[in-house]
Amino acid sequence: MAKRIRSSEKDRATLNKLLTNRQIVESSQPRDYRNRVVVKPWGYEFLIFENECVAAWFLHIRKGHSTSMHCHPTKKTSLILLSGKALCNTFEHRNYLNNIEAVIIEPGVFHSTQSLSAEGINLIEVETPPNKTDLVRLNDEYGREAQGYEGHSEMQTEGLERFGFFYFNADIGNTINSHTTSKFMVALEFVADGDLAQRLIAEKNAYYCVCKGRLLGTDGNVVLDTGDAEAGDVLCRNGFDKQPVSEQTVLLMARGL
Repeated sequence: MAKRIRSSEKDRATLNKLLTNRQIVESSQPRDYRNRVVVKPWGYEFLIFENECVAAWFLHIRKGHSTSMHCHPTKKTSLILLSGKALCNTFEHRNYLNNIEAVIIEPGVFHSTQSLSAEGINLIEVETPPNKTDLVRLNDEYGREAQGYEGHSEMQTEGLERFGFFYFNADIGNTINSHTTSKFMVALEFVADGDLAQRLIAEKNAYYCVCKGRLLGTDGNVVLDTGDAEAGDVLCRNGFDKQPVSEQTVLLMARGL
């Protein structure tokens, strides 16, 4: 089951202090982030899917490296670990993740993600709503505290295959788009009414993130909103697979191999 991390008093006080004293150097940003890899001091990341609701990114973090301790004041983040072992730190919790496990980080929660595996870690980050510059860093071992999101000079647009680049350039007319490696599979699925039960039963060991629409419980209440992630077996166990969904529902699925 995905753990949901909510903003604490310390998160709110820290964010208010940083925003009051904020003197961030903003880098120029492209019109969109498609077909480019953002090179980070800890590894790299690239956009794999975006719509009006969410932006899904693929991240690779090298062994022993970590993202900054940062927060997103206005967007929710779901992290799904695809391979390796990671430590996701917040002010109040140390969250260890093994492959195909997830956490949901509410807006305003300061967090960092560290790679604990010799080969590094791969993960999916789903941001709701899409806004890459919604970023406040508290501290950073690479000296980026006073900087905004990386700009053009840190973005590669050629030779992307060496990063394992992929992108789901899909529309509602497509049923499924997938990317498979020796360690994991990621797929984007457009689900029609009556189609959800078969998908979830077939992929109980996978994690799902709602990229458009929502999943309802047996009582009709929303149990998985846009941007939320949950394990397929949890969804089936709670009867979510028996509820109808809108034909506009889009799911991102991740499964280890």
